[in-house]
Amino acid sequence: MAEVIEVKAMNSEEAKKRAARVLSISEEQIIDVIEKVKSKSFLGLFSKEGVYDVTYVTSLDELKKEEAKEEVVEEVKVVEEKVVEVEPIDERHTARDLRKERNERKAKKPLEKKEKTVKVAIVNEKKEEEVEKVIVNVEPKEEIVEKILTSTRELIKNMGLNLNVEFTGTIGRNYVINLSGEDKGIIIGKKGKTLNSFEYLLNSLIKEVRIEIDVEGFKEKRNETLVELANKMAIKAIKSRKTIRLNPMPPRERKIIHEIINQYPELDTYSEGKDPKRYIIIKRKR
Repeated sequence: MAEVIEVKAMNSEEAKKRAARVLSISEEQIIDVIEKVKSKSFLGLFSKEGVYDVTYVTSLDELKKEEAKEEVVEEVKVVEEKVVEVEPIDERHTARDLRKERNERKAKKPLEKKEKTVKVAIVNEKKEEEVEKVIVNVEPKEEIVEKILTSTRELIKNMGLNLNVEFTGTIGRNYVINLSGEDKGIIIGKKGKTLNSFEYLLNSLIKEVRIEIDVEGFKEKRNETLVELANKMAIKAIKSRKTIRLNPMPPRERKIIHEIINQYPELDTYSEGKDPKRYIIIKRKR
């Protein structure tokens, strides 16, 4: 017999996994996931889970028995149709019917366009790196600095965070902003992911210049971590002879990884995907 449990999650796949974990069952026993309340997020930075109804059977044996019954009924129907016309068999609310209804609902939905992964040769990034090595700090414009500070403070206020915003100068063409305060851990996020997203958002709003955001020297410490990660992955790639894919990183962090890996003559690196989900591949040279 099919049963239903209510689960909170960010998407249907996560709801399925969470339900299986809570009920201590396999994902094969879950036959339907229906979204009741959509998940929400603020500018992609802070998310609120949605609510899902997850339909499941208590055991795989039960699911197999229901499917076996349906197969027997279908076989009998086919045999009888050869001799005489019979009335349609009433539909039963079984696991097979639930899956059929779910597939029909999916078929009615318009197909979503999937982004194609685009490969870009690393030679392009190397050219960018060579240009960036010659750093000449530009003179900051007062009106742009004021616009950056105002936009940054408004975003932080809307997020409900308590942070101080300070313009610290320019590095090359980049305008550098430093954040500090009691909520610095929240704006940094796990491995700096929230900070990267915040920086990406601010640059999307202000396109006159490139903005770089730091939080009380976090990026300097992050650079040290990236160097250590690059060396570790390089050794792993050489010993295992396997291709290694790193997590998505912003351009600044990918550049550090490329510079370290390029010091190993046995290895090649290149980037795949589109920002902000662009990532690095490390592999041995042929």
